[in-house]
Amino acid sequence: MINKKIILRNIFMKNLVLIMLTVLSGMTFFKAQKVFNQNYSFKGDGSNVAVVPIINDFEDSDSITKKVLKDTLQLKFMDVASARANLDTKVMDILKKVAEKDYRSKEVKTFPNLNTIISTEEISYIKEKFGNADLLLLPVIFNIQQIMGVTFGNSLFRLYDLNNGELIQQFSEKINVNIGDRAGFAMMTAMLISGEKSHLLHNIKK
Repeated sequence: MINKKIILRNIFMKNLVLIMLTVLSGMTFFKAQKVFNQNYSFKGDGSNVAVVPIINDFEDSDSITKKVLKDTLQLKFMDVASARANLDTKVMDILKKVAEKDYRSKEVKTFPNLNTIISTEEISYIKEKFGNADLLLLPVIFNIQQIMGVTFGNSLFRLYDLNNGELIQQFSEKINVNIGDRAGFAMMTAMLISGEKSHLLHNIKK
């Protein structure tokens, strides 16, 4: 009978080789899914965007979010610390329902309305708690992991209109960088948030 420890060790060593090749390559890998509602019209005088805070153990998430999401002519990003302060149990339960909705690739391209997931009352409650914001930027997925000095990140953001429930954008990407520790977490956090913002601004200018 083959020793289980030997099997586990062999599996680990195979993964270790792949990890080391990634580190030695010195390359950053990008993979993204971009879906944007071409029929959506942004407000001419700009929109207030409520950003749902990232929920993890990295204490600099809010400060990095604030630095990356600077206001533009079209978008005014609300203070993420204020948004976190308004995350009561009801808000969290509502956002959880939205985040748990896993759109199929064909389905997301039809841009399902937010009211297909939550009620009009729940949409109004979120809007009120987030300072009567026009738009809601929700990090449905935001994961960062580190293995042997390499930081891996993947995210999925959705942008909804809180006035009419329209799904404006869904953007997801996977990135890895050959930097570890706190610096790796900070860089990955900034890169994932920046990717969402850059794609959104690019689409607004079209």
